[in-house]
Amino acid sequence: MKITNITLLLIVTTLLCSCSSSGDRDAEEFTMTGVWALQKVTFPTGYTYTYPDKQGYTRCKIYEPDSTFYHVELLSAGSEMVVIPQEMAEYTFVYDHSDTLMVENGRFMMHMNFVNDTTYTIHNNLELETWVKIKTMSNNRRNEIINIVKQNIDKRDSATTNFVLSTSERKLRRTNSELIYLLTISLLFIGILALYGWHTYKKNRAIKKELEQIREQNNLLPQPVAMAMQQVEQDFYGSEYYRVLLGRIERGETLKEEDFEELEQQLKPIYPNFASRLRHVCHISTHEFRVCLLLKIGISPSQIATILCKEASSISSTRSRLYYKVFGKKGSSKEWDNFIATL
Repeated sequence: MKITNITLLLIVTTLLCSCSSSGDRDAEEFTMTGVWALQKVTFPTGYTYTYPDKQGYTRCKIYEPDSTFYHVELLSAGSEMVVIPQEMAEYTFVYDHSDTLMVENGRFMMHMNFVNDTTYTIHNNLELETWVKIKTMSNNRRNEIINIVKQNIDKRDSATTNFVLSTSERKLRRTNSELIYLLTISLLFIGILALYGWHTYKKNRAIKKELEQIREQNNLLPQPVAMAMQQVEQDFYGSEYYRVLLGRIERGETLKEEDFEELEQQLKPIYPNFASRLRHVCHISTHEFRVCLLLKIGISPSQIATILCKEASSISSTRSRLYYKVFGKKGSSKEWDNFIATL
């Protein structure tokens, strides 16, 4: 069979167009890897709802290179952030018959359009969602959110599931470092005894001021955050971890070093500033810190003595000594317990 020049030209042209179309499609595919936040939702009526909303809520999706994404709601209030897990699923890309890019997360497909490499839109039913890429979130914060979703996705029906470490905690650590640096420099110019007295006086004033600020912050917390903190606390004291730990304590078991490390990690989401504030207001030993950890979760002094293999009078002395360290005056062990409850 003879192939005419016109037929040959048509075949070559078709092949070239096919290759060109495939190349253009690849060029249009932007990477999803990274952190994306919902910017706005546009309704069919033309009304636009923007995020974060008036209460501070927003939505965030973290896309991983392994085709996994993590969907959460975030509530920010000052230096605190509440993370409410929504979904952990896989994502893929397909093209429909009209060559429109779509994303599938295992349950439904959504029409997607990449506006540019930092913005995409999706049609969710009749609503148009606009998502923007967030490049300012640190890797630590991103990993904290991912871990919270992994560990708490089954609890997503709760009003609030968890907290991430707050920026105020890092600020307290930085302030503590500055005080230590100031102390070191001052030792070069004045006597040790004079410096100790001056430093103690200044520190006590700073501690009193900081405690007042903590009380004010707790009183001025927005209602959604206050309710979220209360819910997180209730979830912890109703958890299987707390029930097992309490059972061991009631049986008089001695807790090991790894038990205290795990307890500190368990309390971080519940009381995110507890450890940093405690270490900031006074230099505290390992034994003293463990006493405070147990007091924070409501363990009685007599049980603490059993756990730490100490006399009950020793635990009482530790609490009174800590009160004097922080406030510069004598106080009862019960007054120290009340202070721990406020952190």
